[in-house]
Amino acid sequence: MKNRIPKLLLGLLVAAMATGCSLLKVAVSTGDPLPKNDLELRVMTRGFYYDMASEVARAADSIATQAPDAATRIRAIRWKIRATRAGVSAAMQGIPEVALADLWILCRRMHEGFARRPDSLLFGVQSPIAREVAARLDVRVARLARQQLPNGHYELLARFVEKYVRENPLRGENDGAANTTLAWLEFMRANGREADIATGSIAEVISDVNDRLSGQTQQLSNSIGWSKDLLEIEFRQDSMGARLAVRLDSLDLQFRRIATVAEHLPEVSDSVMVQIGAQLTQLLDAVDATVDNAFADVGRQRMALQHYVTGEREELVAQLRTTAEELLRTVFDAVPELIGKILLYLVLALVVLIGGPFALGFWLGGVRQRARERKN
Repeated sequence: MKNRIPKLLLGLLVAAMATGCSLLKVAVSTGDPLPKNDLELRVMTRGFYYDMASEVARAADSIATQAPDAATRIRAIRWKIRATRAGVSAAMQGIPEVALADLWILCRRMHEGFARRPDSLLFGVQSPIAREVAARLDVRVARLARQQLPNGHYELLARFVEKYVRENPLRGENDGAANTTLAWLEFMRANGREADIATGSIAEVISDVNDRLSGQTQQLSNSIGWSKDLLEIEFRQDSMGARLAVRLDSLDLQFRRIATVAEHLPEVSDSVMVQIGAQLTQLLDAVDATVDNAFADVGRQRMALQHYVTGEREELVAQLRTTAEELLRTVFDAVPELIGKILLYLVLALVVLIGGPFALGFWLGGVRQRARERKN
């Protein structure tokens, strides 16, 4: 029985050393991932933005197709450009709850603004199309918030949206999307809660960057195409063809009068020819002025389009730079934790690989010494 005890202890020590080797694993920290609810809320919010942009574009195209005048078509195109630009700025924010709140505020403002505005300042007889779309989007975003948020958070977000829309009315049509990050954080603290502003793991940050780039690129491409349609409508509205037609009609009338007078009063032909020369001179001057104005309008519109594209590109580059800085900050924050774990594992490995055999040899030597003394 006494001979079995040392063998049993030796077996346990060897087993402990074998299992201790499993500690030699290196794990790279990639940051804490977003909670499942926040990740799902981000996906659903951006999905709602794409649906909203499609509905607004279809409604604006329908209005532009049915509108009898150019002014209504211009307002419809400007509506879809501004709505989609504000929507993508709201939906692509980093904090999911703030993105949902900004989209909700955008839909609420659009709904209430269209409901108050008369048809003459909206889209004429096609105004019900826009009002119906705005009301439907407001109901859909409220239903999305109710489905995705817990009861407590939903009531808080609904109160926040009502309060923000009431205290921050639109000052004009050119107002962009509301950025309520600071207002939301202060509102949450005032209600005794702390908002979750985690960025997520590296994989989630990279996926978020890809979503932002895709959304901004698609919206920029659509805006450029719609801006081209807008410029064409404005150019046709103020084209030189209408002015030339008026001048030619006036000249034709003058020729008819001249022919009548020439048939009955040949002696006044010279005076009439002088008047013809003056009319032709005025016509040529009008043509020159009209052509110059047309080319000047084209140049101004081209410069406006170029400034718009440059501004959109600079905004996209700034967002890319901010996202890259956040990604690098997340990576560098994870490096000290990784180095600490590696050093801990190295120390444990040295303890197991060096201290274990030494302790085992020391113990076995003691056992052999005691056995030798008992034998003697």
